[in-house]
Amino acid sequence: RHRQPRCQRGRGPGPQGDQGSAARFHRRGIERTLHTGSVGGACSPEAMFLGQLYLDGLILTSDLCTCGTFISLAWKLHKSKSAAGLSLQTLITVVGARSLHLLSHFMRLHYLPAVIPWLLYPSMDVVNAAAGILLLTSFVLLYYRTYEREKDNFGVAVLQKLDLLPKSGNLSNSPVFACGFLYACIAVLALIWYSVRRSNHSFAVSYFCCFYEVMGAVALIPQLVMFQKDKRVSPALANFVVLTAVNRLCTLIFWISYPWVYTWRYPDNRGIQMTSEVLNLLILSDFLFYWARSKIRGDKEVIIGDGYSAV
Repeated sequence: RHRQPRCQRGRGPGPQGDQGSAARFHRRGIERTLHTGSVGGACSPEAMFLGQLYLDGLILTSDLCTCGTFISLAWKLHKSKSAAGLSLQTLITVVGARSLHLLSHFMRLHYLPAVIPWLLYPSMDVVNAAAGILLLTSFVLLYYRTYEREKDNFGVAVLQKLDLLPKSGNLSNSPVFACGFLYACIAVLALIWYSVRRSNHSFAVSYFCCFYEVMGAVALIPQLVMFQKDKRVSPALANFVVLTAVNRLCTLIFWISYPWVYTWRYPDNRGIQMTSEVLNLLILSDFLFYWARSKIRGDKEVIIGDGYSAV
């Protein structure tokens, strides 16, 4: 069982024992192994309480943003009565990631809060996974006829160049093959990521974490590709991307802030995870620029590029 570290300064990893034991916790399926160190100083209980509440709040805020992404997509489908502009590849990958995230609780990898009640976190994860599955089911059963499969072709061109898909006919833009290609790329990238990041867990657990992290990184790429084709993005779809960015920003701030709360204690993979979150934000940065520009201009939709020539 994980116990939150005491408010003491450490001098790096110590021997196995009360002050040198490794406390493991997890956020968004990411392994975090915290090496506690020797006693060297203390901070006030009030400051520690506020710091722990701050960290717990960042994680909870990221979960609320995830819930907000599904609400935005549901609102888009309900209001427009159409799936136009929405990438099925992205939706499947996002929902799959949230479903995988539930396993982190059973594997005892999930972040354990110090102040906010623990039950709120698995409850939010269950709500998010259920909302995602319900949204995906609604997409397939109610809105699939309006799905723009010819635009949601991320990876299809590669398969066609390799002569693995025909260049015409129903199979030429099949979402099944497109998703299969995307998940194959995720599996390979996860192996590469596994060779980069450190881990004290078994290969299966570590690869699970890497697979989840890569899913989160590439999930929105098919959607961003569709945006580049449409040139105009509805507010609901824009909110989906912006809330995803806020989710990742909260996680990045969590990693940055952790040693400020638990002074001189650094999770083993902190640098790698911060780099990962920065990369995630960079993937979204192009769209975020156009979103901010459209807000400043007062445009009703997000305009990609000059956008004004698009119909």
